[in-house]
Amino acid sequence: MSKLFVKILFVVMTAVMVVTACSTASETPTAYSNPSTATQPPAYVDPSSATNAPAATEPPAASGTISFATDILPILESRCINCHGGDRTEKGLDLKSYASLMNGSERGPVIVAGDAANSTLANLISSGKMPKRGPKLTPEQVQLIIDWINQGALNN
Repeated sequence: MSKLFVKILFVVMTAVMVVTACSTASETPTAYSNPSTATQPPAYVDPSSATNAPAATEPPAASGTISFATDILPILESRCINCHGGDRTEKGLDLKSYASLMNGSERGPVIVAGDAANSTLANLISSGKMPKRGPKLTPEQVQLIIDWINQGALNN
């Protein structure tokens, strides 16, 4: 009788946990959580006036050109080298240097200079598919890499 009681208790507690988890997971805070502004819609921002400049940890060079050596390589070293450099080069992609990055992977080039939309690297990091392990790139880091590619992916 006690084994049956334990099984029933386990099933009931599991059901309670699932219901509790589901009910709290669906509750998301709204933009109108402040009662004093609950009736005010968010301010309109004209998309044509919005700036897309990344808020990078280190600003790009004064000319507005993003530097591979000072802006891009530190990001790759902090987020990508564990799997794509050093002792490991998954998929044949080595990101330790500009030359190895531009060599691409076993599937071909990962950068199309001047065209981030068609660059595998930009697509994988912006979709969040890479890096697979460790912390993802921040939106600012992703935008910096996209801007660097669109500026011609220069070795500077």
